[in-house]
Amino acid sequence: MIKFGTDGWRAIIAGEFTTANVRVVAEAIARYALEKSFGKTPLLTVGYDTRFNSDYFAATVAEVFSANGCEVLLSDSYVTTPALSSSVVDNKAFGGVMISASHNPPEFNGLKYKTFDGCSAPESVTKRFEELFNYRGLTHAKKGGINKKNITGEYLKRVASKIDLKLLKKRNLKVVADPMYGSGIGCLKSLLRNSAVNVYEIHSAVDPLFGGLHPEPIEQNLSELIREVKRSGAAAGLATDGDADRIGVVDDKGRYLTPHQVFPLLLYYLCHYKGMKGKVVQAISLGYLSERIADDHGLKFEEVPVGFKYIAQKILDENILIGGEESGGYGYGNYLPERDGVLNSMLIIEMLAATGKSLSHLTAELQRKYGASAYLRTDFRNPGITKDEFVERLKTSAPDKIGGMKVKQLKDYDGIEFVLEDGSWLLLRPSGTEPLIRVYSEAENIEKTRKIIAWGKKAVANLTS
Repeated sequence: MIKFGTDGWRAIIAGEFTTANVRVVAEAIARYALEKSFGKTPLLTVGYDTRFNSDYFAATVAEVFSANGCEVLLSDSYVTTPALSSSVVDNKAFGGVMISASHNPPEFNGLKYKTFDGCSAPESVTKRFEELFNYRGLTHAKKGGINKKNITGEYLKRVASKIDLKLLKKRNLKVVADPMYGSGIGCLKSLLRNSAVNVYEIHSAVDPLFGGLHPEPIEQNLSELIREVKRSGAAAGLATDGDADRIGVVDDKGRYLTPHQVFPLLLYYLCHYKGMKGKVVQAISLGYLSERIADDHGLKFEEVPVGFKYIAQKILDENILIGGEESGGYGYGNYLPERDGVLNSMLIIEMLAATGKSLSHLTAELQRKYGASAYLRTDFRNPGITKDEFVERLKTSAPDKIGGMKVKQLKDYDGIEFVLEDGSWLLLRPSGTEPLIRVYSEAENIEKTRKIIAWGKKAVANLTS
Protein backbone atom coordinates (compact mmCIF):
# COMPACT_ATOMS: atom_id res chain seq x y z
CA MET A 1 0.00 0.00 0.00
CA ILE A 2 3.04 2.33 0.17
CA LYS A 3 2.86 4.62 -2.85
CA PHE A 4 5.00 7.54 -3.97
CA GLY A 5 2.88 10.52 -5.02
CA THR A 6 3.68 13.89 -6.59
CA ASP A 7 6.62 14.44 -4.24
CA GLY A 8 7.50 11.35 -2.22
CA TRP A 9 5.56 9.13 0.16
CA ARG A 10 3.37 10.70 2.86
CA ALA A 11 1.14 9.03 5.43
CA ILE A 12 -0.29 9.43 8.93
CA ILE A 13 2.20 8.79 11.72
CA ALA A 14 1.58 5.46 13.50
CA GLY A 15 -0.99 4.63 10.83
CA GLU A 16 0.87 3.81 7.63
CA PHE A 17 3.94 5.88 8.49
CA THR A 18 5.54 3.43 10.92
CA THR A 19 9.10 2.40 11.72
CA ALA A 20 8.52 -0.92 9.93
CA ASN A 21 7.30 0.76 6.76
CA VAL A 22 10.07 3.35 6.83
CA ARG A 23 12.55 0.47 7.00
CA VAL A 24 10.89 -1.18 3.98
CA VAL A 25 11.19 2.01 1.93
CA ALA A 26 14.77 2.68 3.10
CA GLU A 27 15.86 -0.83 2.20
CA ALA A 28 14.35 -0.49 -1.28
CA ILE A 29 16.23 2.78 -1.79
CA ALA A 30 19.47 1.20 -0.57
CA ARG A 31 19.07 -1.73 -2.97
CA TYR A 32 18.34 0.66 -5.82
CA ALA A 33 21.49 2.65 -4.99
CA LEU A 34 23.58 -0.53 -4.87
CA GLU A 35 22.25 -1.91 -8.15
CA LYS A 36 22.94 1.42 -9.91
CA SER A 37 26.42 1.87 -8.41
CA PHE A 38 27.89 -1.17 -10.18
CA GLY A 39 30.02 -2.45 -7.34
CA LYS A 40 30.99 0.93 -5.90
CA THR A 41 29.85 2.01 -2.44
CA PRO A 42 27.13 4.64 -2.83
CA LEU A 43 26.94 7.67 -0.54
CA LEU A 44 23.44 8.69 0.56
CA THR A 45 22.58 11.83 2.53
CA VAL A 46 19.72 11.97 5.05
CA GLY A 47 17.95 15.01 6.50
CA TYR A 48 14.80 15.71 8.49
CA ASP A 49 12.41 18.49 9.44
CA THR A 50 10.80 19.55 12.74
CA ARG A 51 7.89 17.10 12.65
CA PHE A 52 7.16 14.58 15.37
CA ASN A 53 9.88 11.89 15.42
CA SER A 54 11.45 13.07 12.16
CA ASP A 55 14.91 12.79 13.74
CA TYR A 56 14.15 9.23 14.82
CA PHE A 57 12.90 8.22 11.37
CA ALA A 58 15.98 9.81 9.76
CA ALA A 59 18.24 7.80 12.09
CA THR A 60 16.28 4.66 11.14
CA VAL A 61 16.81 5.35 7.44
CA ALA A 62 20.53 5.94 8.04
CA GLU A 63 20.80 2.69 9.97
CA VAL A 64 19.14 0.70 7.17
CA PHE A 65 21.36 2.32 4.54
CA SER A 66 24.46 1.48 6.58
CA ALA A 67 23.35 -2.11 7.18
CA ASN A 68 22.99 -2.56 3.43
CA GLY A 69 26.54 -1.39 2.76
CA CYS A 70 25.95 2.27 1.87
CA GLU A 71 27.93 5.19 3.23
CA VAL A 72 25.66 7.72 4.97
CA LEU A 73 25.88 11.43 5.66
CA LEU A 74 23.27 12.26 8.31
CA SER A 75 22.33 15.84 9.17
CA ASP A 76 23.14 16.74 12.76
CA SER A 77 19.98 18.86 13.09
CA TYR A 78 16.72 19.63 11.31
CA VAL A 79 17.17 21.10 7.82
CA THR A 80 15.14 22.45 4.95
CA THR A 81 14.45 20.20 1.98
CA PRO A 82 16.49 22.49 -0.33
CA ALA A 83 19.40 22.16 2.12
CA LEU A 84 19.18 18.37 1.84
CA SER A 85 19.14 18.65 -1.96
CA SER A 86 22.12 20.99 -1.82
CA SER A 87 24.04 18.52 0.37
CA VAL A 88 23.53 15.77 -2.20
CA VAL A 89 25.18 17.92 -4.87
CA ASP A 90 27.86 19.42 -2.59
CA ASN A 91 28.97 15.99 -1.36
CA LYS A 92 28.63 14.25 -4.76
CA ALA A 93 26.25 11.73 -3.21
CA PHE A 94 24.32 9.11 -5.14
CA GLY A 95 21.09 10.52 -3.71
CA GLY A 96 19.39 11.72 -0.57
CA VAL A 97 16.38 11.18 1.66
CA MET A 98 14.44 13.92 3.42
CA ILE A 99 12.06 12.96 6.22
CA SER A 100 9.26 15.48 5.83
CA ALA A 101 5.59 15.75 4.94
CA SER A 102 6.15 19.29 3.68
CA HIS A 103 2.96 21.34 4.12
CA ASN A 104 0.71 18.47 5.27
CA PRO A 105 -1.04 18.64 8.68
CA PRO A 106 0.95 17.66 11.82
CA GLU A 107 -0.36 14.09 11.96
CA PHE A 108 1.47 13.30 8.70
CA ASN A 109 5.09 12.53 8.04
CA GLY A 110 6.78 11.56 4.82
CA LEU A 111 9.87 10.59 2.89
CA LYS A 112 11.22 12.43 -0.16
CA TYR A 113 13.97 11.03 -2.35
CA LYS A 114 16.41 13.33 -4.16
CA THR A 115 18.55 12.16 -7.08
CA PHE A 116 22.29 12.85 -7.48
CA ASP A 117 21.57 16.20 -9.11
CA GLY A 118 19.45 17.37 -6.17
CA CYS A 119 15.98 17.07 -7.64
CA SER A 120 12.89 15.01 -6.89
CA ALA A 121 12.96 11.49 -8.28
CA PRO A 122 11.11 10.85 -11.55
CA GLU A 123 8.35 8.26 -11.64
CA SER A 124 10.66 5.68 -13.23
CA VAL A 125 12.81 5.74 -10.07
CA THR A 126 9.96 5.68 -7.54
CA LYS A 127 8.33 2.80 -9.44
CA ARG A 128 11.57 0.86 -9.03
CA PHE A 129 11.45 1.54 -5.28
CA GLU A 130 7.94 0.11 -5.18
CA GLU A 131 9.08 -2.99 -7.09
CA LEU A 132 11.76 -3.53 -4.43
CA PHE A 133 9.39 -3.22 -1.44
CA ASN A 134 8.61 -6.94 -1.47
CA TYR A 135 12.24 -7.97 -1.04
CA ARG A 136 13.14 -8.87 2.54
CA GLY A 137 16.46 -9.41 4.26
CA LEU A 138 19.76 -7.55 4.24
CA THR A 139 22.36 -7.81 1.52
CA HIS A 140 24.92 -9.05 4.09
CA ALA A 141 27.29 -6.43 2.78
CA LYS A 142 29.90 -4.82 4.99
CA LYS A 143 28.31 -2.04 6.99
CA GLY A 144 28.79 1.48 5.73
CA GLY A 145 29.73 4.36 7.97
CA ILE A 146 27.29 6.97 9.30
CA ASN A 147 28.78 10.44 9.56
CA LYS A 148 26.88 13.36 11.07
CA LYS A 149 27.38 16.78 9.56
CA ASN A 150 26.02 20.32 9.69
CA ILE A 151 24.72 20.75 6.15
CA THR A 152 22.85 24.03 6.65
CA GLY A 153 26.03 26.13 6.49
CA GLU A 154 26.93 24.85 3.00
CA TYR A 155 23.37 25.43 1.88
CA LEU A 156 23.21 29.04 3.10
CA LYS A 157 26.42 29.78 1.19
CA ARG A 158 24.74 28.46 -1.96
CA VAL A 159 21.70 30.70 -1.41
CA ALA A 160 23.90 33.73 -0.65
CA SER A 161 25.80 33.25 -3.92
CA LYS A 162 22.59 33.93 -5.88
CA ILE A 163 21.69 37.19 -4.10
CA ASP A 164 23.23 40.67 -4.28
CA LEU A 165 24.25 40.89 -0.62
CA LYS A 166 26.28 44.06 -1.23
CA LEU A 167 23.09 45.81 -2.28
CA LEU A 168 21.32 44.61 0.88
CA LYS A 169 24.01 46.26 3.01
CA LYS A 170 22.90 49.63 1.61
CA ARG A 171 19.11 49.38 1.80
CA ASN A 172 17.25 49.70 5.10
CA LEU A 173 14.27 47.37 5.02
CA LYS A 174 12.12 45.68 7.63
CA VAL A 175 10.66 42.24 6.91
CA VAL A 176 8.73 39.76 8.99
CA ALA A 177 9.73 36.10 8.53
CA ASP A 178 7.33 33.29 9.41
CA PRO A 179 8.93 29.81 9.23
CA MET A 180 5.65 28.38 10.57
CA TYR A 181 7.49 26.39 13.27
CA GLY A 182 9.26 24.49 10.49
CA SER A 183 12.82 23.87 9.43
CA GLY A 184 13.30 27.31 7.89
CA ILE A 185 13.73 28.74 11.40
CA GLY A 186 16.61 31.20 11.50
CA CYS A 187 17.59 30.96 7.82
CA LEU A 188 16.73 34.53 6.80
CA LYS A 189 18.25 35.92 9.99
CA SER A 190 21.50 34.09 9.27
CA LEU A 191 21.65 35.22 5.65
CA LEU A 192 20.89 38.86 6.51
CA ARG A 193 22.96 39.12 9.68
CA ASN A 194 25.44 41.58 8.14
CA SER A 195 22.97 43.52 6.02
CA ALA A 196 20.84 46.62 6.58
CA VAL A 197 17.70 44.46 6.47
CA ASN A 198 15.96 44.05 9.82
CA VAL A 199 14.36 40.59 10.11
CA TYR A 200 11.73 39.97 12.77
CA GLU A 201 10.78 36.29 13.07
CA ILE A 202 7.52 34.84 14.37
CA HIS A 203 6.62 31.18 14.96
CA SER A 204 10.32 30.46 15.37
CA ALA A 205 10.23 27.73 18.02
CA VAL A 206 10.37 24.05 17.11
CA ASP A 207 6.84 22.68 17.53
CA PRO A 208 5.78 19.35 15.95
CA LEU A 209 2.16 20.51 16.24
CA PHE A 210 2.98 23.73 14.33
CA GLY A 211 1.18 25.84 16.92
CA GLY A 212 -2.11 24.33 15.81
CA LEU A 213 -1.54 25.64 12.29
CA HIS A 214 -1.50 23.75 9.03
CA PRO A 215 2.11 24.56 7.91
CA GLU A 216 1.12 25.62 4.41
CA PRO A 217 1.85 29.29 3.60
CA ILE A 218 -1.56 30.18 2.19
CA GLU A 219 -3.82 33.04 3.26
CA GLN A 220 -5.96 31.23 5.83
CA ASN A 221 -2.83 30.12 7.72
CA LEU A 222 -1.06 33.49 7.72
CA SER A 223 -3.35 35.70 9.83
CA GLU A 224 -0.64 36.34 12.45
CA LEU A 225 1.90 37.22 9.77
CA ILE A 226 -0.57 39.64 8.16
CA ARG A 227 -1.28 41.23 11.53
CA GLU A 228 2.43 41.60 12.33
CA VAL A 229 3.22 43.21 8.96
CA LYS A 230 0.47 45.78 9.54
CA ARG A 231 1.55 46.39 13.15
CA SER A 232 5.23 46.82 12.38
CA GLY A 233 4.97 48.65 9.07
CA ALA A 234 7.19 46.03 7.43
CA ALA A 235 7.99 46.03 3.72
CA ALA A 236 6.96 42.37 3.42
CA GLY A 237 5.90 39.26 5.27
CA LEU A 238 7.64 36.10 4.06
CA ALA A 239 6.43 32.66 5.14
CA THR A 240 7.89 29.23 4.42
CA ASP A 241 6.15 25.88 4.82
CA GLY A 242 7.16 23.00 7.11
CA ASP A 243 10.29 22.08 5.14
CA ALA A 244 10.84 25.56 3.64
CA ASP A 245 10.68 24.70 -0.05
CA ARG A 246 7.57 26.85 -0.57
CA ILE A 247 6.86 30.52 0.07
CA GLY A 248 3.87 32.67 0.98
CA VAL A 249 4.05 36.46 0.62
CA VAL A 250 2.26 39.36 2.34
CA ASP A 251 2.77 42.84 0.90
CA ASP A 252 3.42 46.14 2.71
CA LYS A 253 -0.32 46.78 3.05
CA GLY A 254 -0.88 43.45 4.77
CA ARG A 255 -2.44 41.80 1.73
CA TYR A 256 -1.72 38.18 0.91
CA LEU A 257 -0.32 37.80 -2.60
CA THR A 258 -1.39 34.63 -4.37
CA PRO A 259 1.18 32.46 -6.19
CA HIS A 260 -0.46 33.77 -9.38
CA GLN A 261 0.89 37.19 -8.41
CA VAL A 262 4.17 36.16 -6.73
CA PHE A 263 5.50 33.99 -9.56
CA PRO A 264 4.81 36.66 -12.23
CA LEU A 265 6.43 39.26 -9.93
CA LEU A 266 9.60 37.18 -9.67
CA LEU A 267 9.62 36.60 -13.45
CA TYR A 268 8.98 40.30 -14.10
CA TYR A 269 11.86 41.31 -11.83
CA LEU A 270 14.28 38.88 -13.50
CA CYS A 271 13.49 39.75 -17.11
CA HIS A 272 12.37 43.40 -16.88
CA TYR A 273 14.67 44.77 -14.17
CA LYS A 274 17.65 42.40 -14.43
CA GLY A 275 17.48 41.67 -18.17
CA MET A 276 17.78 37.92 -17.72
CA LYS A 277 16.80 35.44 -20.43
CA GLY A 278 15.67 31.84 -20.62
CA LYS A 279 12.59 29.69 -20.89
CA VAL A 280 9.68 29.95 -18.45
CA VAL A 281 8.05 26.73 -17.31
CA GLN A 282 5.11 26.41 -14.95
CA ALA A 283 2.52 23.95 -13.69
CA ILE A 284 -0.86 23.90 -15.39
CA SER A 285 -2.42 25.46 -12.26
CA LEU A 286 -0.32 28.66 -12.22
CA GLY A 287 -2.33 30.97 -14.46
CA TYR A 288 -1.95 33.42 -17.31
CA LEU A 289 0.15 36.42 -16.21
CA SER A 290 3.52 34.71 -16.54
CA GLU A 291 2.76 33.60 -20.09
CA ARG A 292 1.90 37.19 -21.02
CA ILE A 293 5.16 38.44 -19.48
CA ALA A 294 7.16 35.75 -21.30
CA ASP A 295 5.53 36.65 -24.62
CA ASP A 296 6.21 40.36 -24.06
CA HIS A 297 9.91 39.70 -23.42
CA GLY A 298 10.38 37.15 -26.20
CA LEU A 299 10.85 34.20 -23.82
CA LYS A 300 9.77 30.64 -24.52
CA PHE A 301 6.95 29.36 -22.31
CA GLU A 302 5.69 25.87 -21.45
CA GLU A 303 3.10 24.31 -19.12
CA VAL A 304 3.64 20.95 -17.39
CA PRO A 305 1.58 18.78 -15.01
CA VAL A 306 1.43 19.63 -11.31
CA GLY A 307 4.52 18.46 -9.41
CA PHE A 308 7.88 20.17 -9.21
CA LYS A 309 9.62 17.06 -10.53
CA TYR A 310 8.34 17.97 -14.01
CA ILE A 311 9.81 21.46 -13.70
CA ALA A 312 13.05 20.05 -12.28
CA GLN A 313 13.46 17.84 -15.34
CA LYS A 314 13.07 20.87 -17.59
CA ILE A 315 15.72 22.71 -15.54
CA LEU A 316 18.08 19.77 -16.09
CA ASP A 317 17.37 19.48 -19.82
CA GLU A 318 16.85 23.07 -21.03
CA ASN A 319 17.89 26.69 -20.52
CA ILE A 320 15.29 27.59 -17.91
CA LEU A 321 15.11 31.05 -16.38
CA ILE A 322 12.42 30.24 -13.81
CA GLY A 323 9.94 27.48 -13.10
CA GLY A 324 7.00 27.46 -10.73
CA GLU A 325 3.90 25.78 -9.39
CA GLU A 326 0.68 26.98 -7.77
CA SER A 327 1.64 25.71 -4.31
CA GLY A 328 4.30 28.42 -3.91
CA GLY A 329 7.33 26.45 -5.11
CA TYR A 330 9.65 28.29 -7.52
CA GLY A 331 13.07 27.29 -8.88
CA TYR A 332 15.77 28.60 -11.22
CA GLY A 333 18.00 27.28 -13.96
CA ASN A 334 21.14 28.83 -12.45
CA TYR A 335 20.51 27.13 -9.08
CA LEU A 336 19.49 23.60 -8.12
CA PRO A 337 16.63 21.80 -9.91
CA GLU A 338 14.68 22.40 -6.70
CA ARG A 339 12.13 24.85 -5.31
CA ASP A 340 13.36 26.89 -2.38
CA GLY A 341 11.30 29.13 -0.08
CA VAL A 342 14.36 30.68 1.56
CA LEU A 343 15.99 31.61 -1.76
CA ASN A 344 12.73 33.09 -3.01
CA SER A 345 12.33 35.11 0.19
CA MET A 346 15.82 36.52 -0.36
CA LEU A 347 15.04 37.28 -4.01
CA ILE A 348 11.95 39.25 -3.02
CA ILE A 349 14.01 41.25 -0.52
CA GLU A 350 16.59 41.90 -3.27
CA MET A 351 13.77 42.98 -5.60
CA LEU A 352 12.55 45.55 -3.06
CA ALA A 353 16.08 46.86 -2.53
CA ALA A 354 16.99 46.98 -6.23
CA THR A 355 13.82 48.67 -7.49
CA GLY A 356 13.24 50.95 -4.51
CA LYS A 357 9.53 50.16 -4.94
CA SER A 358 7.10 48.56 -2.53
CA LEU A 359 5.49 45.19 -3.14
CA SER A 360 2.10 46.86 -3.51
CA HIS A 361 3.53 49.27 -6.10
CA LEU A 362 5.24 46.46 -8.04
CA THR A 363 2.07 44.36 -8.03
CA ALA A 364 0.03 47.28 -9.35
CA GLU A 365 2.69 47.97 -12.02
CA LEU A 366 2.62 44.32 -13.09
CA GLN A 367 -1.16 44.14 -13.33
CA ARG A 368 -1.43 47.45 -15.22
CA LYS A 369 0.80 45.96 -17.90
CA TYR A 370 -0.43 42.38 -18.03
CA GLY A 371 -3.91 42.27 -16.51
CA ALA A 372 -5.45 41.63 -13.11
CA SER A 373 -5.38 38.29 -11.32
CA ALA A 374 -8.03 37.14 -8.86
CA TYR A 375 -7.33 33.54 -7.87
CA LEU A 376 -9.16 31.08 -5.63
CA ARG A 377 -8.75 27.42 -4.72
CA THR A 378 -11.03 25.13 -2.76
CA ASP A 379 -10.55 21.49 -1.77
CA PHE A 380 -12.91 18.53 -1.38
CA ARG A 381 -12.32 15.21 0.33
CA ASN A 382 -11.71 12.57 -2.36
CA PRO A 383 -13.94 9.53 -1.79
CA GLY A 384 -11.51 7.35 -3.75
CA ILE A 385 -12.03 8.30 -7.38
CA THR A 386 -8.91 7.91 -9.52
CA LYS A 387 -7.56 10.76 -11.63
CA ASP A 388 -8.24 8.91 -14.90
CA GLU A 389 -11.81 8.12 -13.88
CA PHE A 390 -12.33 11.69 -12.71
CA VAL A 391 -11.12 13.16 -16.00
CA GLU A 392 -13.13 10.74 -18.11
CA ARG A 393 -16.37 11.54 -16.28
CA LEU A 394 -15.81 15.30 -16.62
CA LYS A 395 -14.92 15.05 -20.30
CA THR A 396 -18.10 13.19 -21.13
CA SER A 397 -20.18 15.92 -19.47
CA ALA A 398 -18.02 18.91 -20.47
CA PRO A 399 -20.13 22.07 -21.00
CA ASP A 400 -19.93 24.59 -23.82
CA LYS A 401 -20.13 27.47 -21.33
CA ILE A 402 -19.13 28.11 -17.73
CA GLY A 403 -20.37 31.21 -15.91
CA GLY A 404 -21.88 32.47 -19.13
CA MET A 405 -18.57 32.32 -21.02
CA LYS A 406 -17.67 29.97 -23.84
CA VAL A 407 -15.13 27.22 -23.22
CA LYS A 408 -12.30 27.97 -25.65
CA GLN A 409 -9.95 25.09 -24.80
CA LEU A 410 -9.93 21.85 -22.81
CA LYS A 411 -6.69 20.47 -21.29
CA ASP A 412 -6.70 16.98 -19.78
CA TYR A 413 -3.06 16.05 -19.08
CA ASP A 414 -3.41 16.66 -15.31
CA GLY A 415 -7.00 16.66 -14.19
CA ILE A 416 -9.12 18.74 -16.50
CA GLU A 417 -8.81 22.46 -17.22
CA PHE A 418 -11.39 24.63 -18.96
CA VAL A 419 -9.91 27.76 -20.57
CA LEU A 420 -12.64 30.33 -21.21
CA GLU A 421 -12.94 32.85 -24.02
CA ASP A 422 -11.65 35.79 -21.93
CA GLY A 423 -8.58 33.91 -20.67
CA SER A 424 -10.01 32.98 -17.28
CA TRP A 425 -9.82 29.31 -16.40
CA LEU A 426 -11.02 26.49 -14.15
CA LEU A 427 -8.96 23.44 -13.19
CA LEU A 428 -10.29 20.38 -11.36
CA ARG A 429 -7.86 17.62 -10.30
CA PRO A 430 -7.32 15.01 -7.61
CA SER A 431 -4.26 15.87 -5.49
CA GLY A 432 -1.13 13.75 -5.79
CA THR A 433 -0.12 14.29 -2.15
CA GLU A 434 -3.37 14.28 -0.15
CA PRO A 435 -6.78 12.54 -0.44
CA LEU A 436 -8.33 15.69 -1.87
CA ILE A 437 -9.90 16.97 -5.07
CA ARG A 438 -8.75 20.52 -5.80
CA VAL A 439 -10.75 23.16 -7.66
CA TYR A 440 -8.75 26.16 -8.93
CA SER A 441 -9.82 29.27 -10.85
CA GLU A 442 -8.37 32.61 -11.96
CA ALA A 443 -10.14 35.55 -13.58
CA GLU A 444 -9.76 39.31 -13.84
CA ASN A 445 -11.91 40.02 -10.77
CA ILE A 446 -12.96 38.11 -7.69
CA GLU A 447 -16.67 38.10 -8.53
CA LYS A 448 -16.00 36.32 -11.80
CA THR A 449 -13.62 33.88 -10.10
CA ARG A 450 -16.23 33.03 -7.46
CA LYS A 451 -18.79 32.40 -10.18
CA ILE A 452 -16.46 30.00 -12.01
CA ILE A 453 -15.44 28.26 -8.76
CA ALA A 454 -19.11 27.76 -7.87
CA TRP A 455 -19.61 25.85 -11.11
CA GLY A 456 -16.52 23.75 -10.33
CA LYS A 457 -17.75 22.93 -6.82
CA LYS A 458 -21.08 21.77 -8.21
CA ALA A 459 -19.36 19.63 -10.85
CA VAL A 460 -17.17 17.91 -8.25
CA ALA A 461 -20.11 17.39 -5.88
CA ASN A 462 -22.12 15.73 -8.67
CA LEU A 463 -19.19 13.45 -9.60
CA THR A 464 -18.40 12.33 -6.06
CA SER A 465 -21.91 12.04 -4.58
